[in-house]
Amino acid sequence: MPITEKDRVWLKLLLSALIPLMIGIFTVVTTIQQQKMSSLQREQDKNDALLLREQSDNQTAHRHKETIYATYLDDVTKLLMSNNETKRLVYIRAKTLIILQQLDSERRKDVLLFLYESELIYHHPLTTITTLLKVNNADFNGIHFERTEKVECTFKFLYLHHVYLSNASFIGCYIDYSNFSHSLMYNTGFSKALLFRTSFRFASLDRANFNQAKLFLTDFSGASLVGCNFRDAYWTNQSVTLTSANLTGAILSNQQLQRSILTNALLPNGTWGPIRRTSLVVNGDAEQDCSLQGSTNFIGWQISVPGIISLLAYNNQNLTDQYGKCYFRVTPSYTLNQAISASQNIFFDEFTLLISANISNYKASVDFRCSGNQYGYMELIFVDLYGLRYFPVSRRTKTGIARELLTISSSIHFEVRSVQLKVSFIRNTTYTNINGSAEENYCIADNIEFFILKRQ
Repeated sequence: MPITEKDRVWLKLLLSALIPLMIGIFTVVTTIQQQKMSSLQREQDKNDALLLREQSDNQTAHRHKETIYATYLDDVTKLLMSNNETKRLVYIRAKTLIILQQLDSERRKDVLLFLYESELIYHHPLTTITTLLKVNNADFNGIHFERTEKVECTFKFLYLHHVYLSNASFIGCYIDYSNFSHSLMYNTGFSKALLFRTSFRFASLDRANFNQAKLFLTDFSGASLVGCNFRDAYWTNQSVTLTSANLTGAILSNQQLQRSILTNALLPNGTWGPIRRTSLVVNGDAEQDCSLQGSTNFIGWQISVPGIISLLAYNNQNLTDQYGKCYFRVTPSYTLNQAISASQNIFFDEFTLLISANISNYKASVDFRCSGNQYGYMELIFVDLYGLRYFPVSRRTKTGIARELLTISSSIHFEVRSVQLKVSFIRNTTYTNINGSAEENYCIADNIEFFILKRQ
């Protein structure tokens, strides 16, 4: 159909209207784009300024830490030249604890190396512990050591008792004759490390990594090893001690467990290793260094009145398997009215885990044979992990009884960590039959024992 004159008019009008409309749309779009670009530019400028400020702050913080560290090195170096050894160690300890709180992990590593190379935490067997810096509670969290072709990582006689050492690493390092006992070492890595003659006693090593490490005479007694990784780690038979260690969820092979000392340990599957069933009393049977004439060399015992108690040997006719060869006895010249005692402090390090699980009992016993005006007495004073003493428990024999076995048995409070066992010989001055010779008024003791047992 041909286009009429009327159609041409409308077409011209439409085209005339479209031109300003398109110009308007273009203007709006251009304005929006310009506003968006301006907004993005402002945001970029803001981010650049923030980044620049952060970089400046980081540089300032870094320079501040460098200044702090340099000042620390200078101060400690001067203190090391001091003649008063005790005083200088106190000052160095104070400065070290403060400085570590202000440094990052890299500078903490440098502080540790400085203290080690200055022999402040280098404990050689020929030196006493008093010559070392007390670093307990020092914060070495996050430090990183790793042996490479260019970097050596060797620590011998390193002393880090009771420090904070979590999320740290000693990858591939050679560590010998060192002490990490009682330290907090969560998630710390020892993969491919050589750990020889080193103590981790009572350290907290949950989730630590010993993958492919080699261990020899390494002591984890009382340590928490929950979730530890020992995959492909190697040690020879009986060269790793795991006494009273918590191995819940730890990765260990059956071969590794068989090569370890597992007394009183909680195994990875939640069962207990073998429980020690021997007496904890040292020389409780008086067999060490006794004689027919009477010895006063009391191995393991503290005597209240030296020279009054003796270690005597039975004569042949009284020699039995039950009583052994020797016994404790007050000398025949004993005329004092006071109690004469032999005491011994027994520590429960081997049973800490069993006791803290609140599933342990104790049993103490002593075999007394008394005559005349003499009687025997046994007392136990338990001490908790804070050093507080519990009310004593005791038993005594009757006066004039020829033989009596005293026994005390009960549960152990979960906070108890040691006991003082005391055996006393007492002269009863109110006893009616006080006549007779010294040989007729006597009291002897034998087979003094103390056991900790797992409750069934």
